[in-house]
Amino acid sequence: MIPTIWWAAVVAVVAAALLGSASVAQQRATRAVPTYRAGDPRLVGALVRRPWWWAGTVASLGGLGLQVLALTLGPIIVVQSTMTSSIVSVTLAEWAILGRRPTARATAGMLLTTVGLVGVLLALSPTPGPVGAAPSTTATWVLGATCAATVVALTAWARRGRGAAASLAPALATGLGYGVTAIALKLVGTQLAGGWLEPLTHPALYVALVLGPFSILLSQNALQHGRVVTAVVSLILVVDPLVGLVAGILGFGEQVTVTAASIALAAGSGVVLLLGIGVIQGASARTIDPAVTQRPDRPDGRRATPPVLVGTRR
Repeated sequence: MIPTIWWAAVVAVVAAALLGSASVAQQRATRAVPTYRAGDPRLVGALVRRPWWWAGTVASLGGLGLQVLALTLGPIIVVQSTMTSSIVSVTLAEWAILGRRPTARATAGMLLTTVGLVGVLLALSPTPGPVGAAPSTTATWVLGATCAATVVALTAWARRGRGAAASLAPALATGLGYGVTAIALKLVGTQLAGGWLEPLTHPALYVALVLGPFSILLSQNALQHGRVVTAVVSLILVVDPLVGLVAGILGFGEQVTVTAASIALAAGSGVVLLLGIGVIQGASARTIDPAVTQRPDRPDGRRATPPVLVGTRR
């Protein structure tokens, strides 16, 4: 019989596949509308007229629903770490949607990412907290409040910044926002044990309803300003599980194997995971969707700057 913790990982993989594919579909849409500053709700108004955005939104909702299910089945550490596998689905979705056939380098990156992720999970062997134990409210909310405040600061920076700041700051804020949203959804999952109406009496549900959509909006800004999908998604995928790791240990009493061998294996696997993400990013940075080489005018009437390849000059 398959342990519940591995069912959580399987569900999280499917959720990651949907969310990764959604990122590609949504970026295709964001490239076809005027450029807006981070957090500007007018971007959504422009995107609702784009079929690819709706396709990505539906996939996102499906992925989010499966992520909630995974969080109720297993430790947040397992779920959020497994969500890094969406970088693989991004590469495959770019092939299907944008016509970018994966190169040998991208395929090697996907293999490294998968091996690294499995290695991290096997090395740490996360286990849920004690049955019936309530999450540490203080630790959970301190972490959540800190990340939320950082999201606000990064959003403000992105609105004033240009160049890398315009895409990396929203991407970092998105990763933090997704991490906090996952914490809130995990809390909602524990509250459902007291009845379907129980979450309505706690703030976690409302945090998820506010911060989740705002993080999605920030991700659209990051995708719009980023040169390639993987450059943005990679940063989100590194930050999101780190928040989950800290929350799992400090807030939910989850345990990981801490021995010299497990730490060494986890560190080595983590390097392989990051290397895989980097290889995929490097492979994708060599190409760009020809359909997005020209952007429409900005809302202020100026012509938007066409995207350029990483490592090239204008």
